[in-house]
Amino acid sequence: MTPSLPRPRLRWGLLCAALASAGCHRGESSDTSAADAEQIFSTICAKCHGSDGKGGLAAAGANAPRNFCDAAFQSSRTDEDLKQVIRKGKGGMPPFGNSFTDAELSALVRKLRSFSPK
Repeated sequence: MTPSLPRPRLRWGLLCAALASAGCHRGESSDTSAADAEQIFSTICAKCHGSDGKGGLAAAGANAPRNFCDAAFQSSRTDEDLKQVIRKGKGGMPPFGNSFTDAELSALVRKLRSFSPK
């Protein structure tokens, strides 16, 4: 017969497991935001901006999609500027309106900033 845990020890173990689980969820939410941004970029943005963020070819007479690796571009735009262009569009970039939550937009801007040359 296997001995059972005394009740106080069992409660302590459950409490520790619950606290550890709660702590992990906080880390996962920021990881999930980065993963969400990666997914959004690769499925939507990369079609025009390329998976490497360097932009792509433009249709005849149109401006080429923005190169996110351009240091001058990165330094001349605030995070809010980037969010507004995603929401409202600009030039050949279509508006995405409220397609993304504020958290997704912030994560997406962090993704765009990750292309900045060092």
